Amino acid sequence: MRLVKHLNDFQHIKRQGTGYFIVLDHDSNKVHSVRCNWMKEESFVQKVITNKGTNGSYYWVQYWNSTQPTFDEIPCQKCMC
Repeated sequence: MRLVKHLNDFQHIKRQGTGYFIVLDHDSNKVHSVRCNWMKEESFVQKVITNKGTNGSYYWVQYWNSTQPTFDEIPCQKCMC
């Protein structure tokens, strides 16, 4: 598991196209495939760069196990169905 703190890391992970983002938020935690269309650069910048992670953060994992969530995250209804 790796905390994603920089835009260039986010972009690199998206380009590679493997693994999952676990997005921690003040109201819910979600897991998305890195290929998910809902994983927008603008959202990452807002949450991590502009707000300095005060309302959440992004983690990258190579594999995700739904029976053992790390942060009580729920699957994205768009990409994990």
